[in-house]
Amino acid sequence: MLPISNSLYPLNSLQRQIHFVASIRKKVLIGLILCLFLNFIIIVLEPFDTDQFEADYRFLLLSGYGILVFIVFVIQSSIENIWYYRVGKVWRVSHEIMATAIFCLFSGHVLYLYNTLVVNLRSCTLGSYLHFLFSTVISMLPVFIPLMLYLRQKFGERIVPLPENEILLIGENKNEILRLVKDELLFIKAVENYVEICFVDQNKKVISKTFRQTLSKVCEQAPFLEKCHRSYLVNLDTIAAIIGNSQSATISFVVGEKEIPLSKTYYKHLKNKVP
Repeated sequence: MLPISNSLYPLNSLQRQIHFVASIRKKVLIGLILCLFLNFIIIVLEPFDTDQFEADYRFLLLSGYGILVFIVFVIQSSIENIWYYRVGKVWRVSHEIMATAIFCLFSGHVLYLYNTLVVNLRSCTLGSYLHFLFSTVISMLPVFIPLMLYLRQKFGERIVPLPENEILLIGENKNEILRLVKDELLFIKAVENYVEICFVDQNKKVISKTFRQTLSKVCEQAPFLEKCHRSYLVNLDTIAAIIGNSQSATISFVVGEKEIPLSKTYYKHLKNKVP
């Protein structure tokens, strides 16, 4: 066995699957904890000369930082669900790093605007933005981000990866998820903004489901499928025969009576692959 190069370890670590918080209720809970934690630091520990800040509504104004972080976290983490479902519910270290970086930039911008326009009643400038970013936001990251990452893993879920002989087809609409054994999938047909997934159920009956999705996206989710027509993807392992010549060929399957067209463009390629 050849030794694995150490240079591959960081790459492998980035692809490691970790937990993800999909529940909105848990997102809100984590956001509240982060809000209270940040407000405790600002109001009780009083960093960045907070003890010298005087205003009529001092407590309310200082509490605004935590409230804004709560709002930003809930909004962003809710949008992350779209991303989570698009990657087949397999959340990796690389995804978490990107999500954390986006959160830092998003929350940093919002807190700067609040700190400048609301708390200090000043106008925004590039110099004040950079000063706030480096003196306040970046200095708080080693304290704030570890807690956020811990909570996301603590309250998150980890979906066990599919066995090699199974696939997960995901549509754009909510709850459009179909888990299949590869040999059960016959073909997929594109119909405008939708795809018709034709497969064999447990009773060996050919049925179909329609998802809002594109054929190219489905091909990414099931790369073993072959294109046989501009509107069709086919599973070669379920083909019974190719009928006709290149001018008017059709494909029949080992199960059911359905037939789909095989265009001249893909005729020779598939003919060489199918016995």
